[in-house]
Amino acid sequence: MLHNTSVGGSHPGEATQGRGVVGVVVDGQVLAAELKRRRIGRSTLADRCDRCGGTTWLPGDPSTVPASVLVLAAMSLTRR
Repeated sequence: MLHNTSVGGSHPGEATQGRGVVGVVVDGQVLAAELKRRRIGRSTLADRCDRCGGTTWLPGDPSTVPASVLVLAAMSLTRR
């Protein structure tokens, strides 16, 4: 599940106009699928994300954020 949020603006549309960051809240299953699709990190990290049932924030669509950000989000999600 993906939820768009805006950071740095008073209106949701402001973030897409270059005055803020479009934040996306993703659940563990979406994050795990992206990790597996891009073959990032160890398979156990993706498996733990898939089972955790929590959500985390990414600074954009999961398919466009850098691999390092995905790994950090996954590690943060699975440490809870």
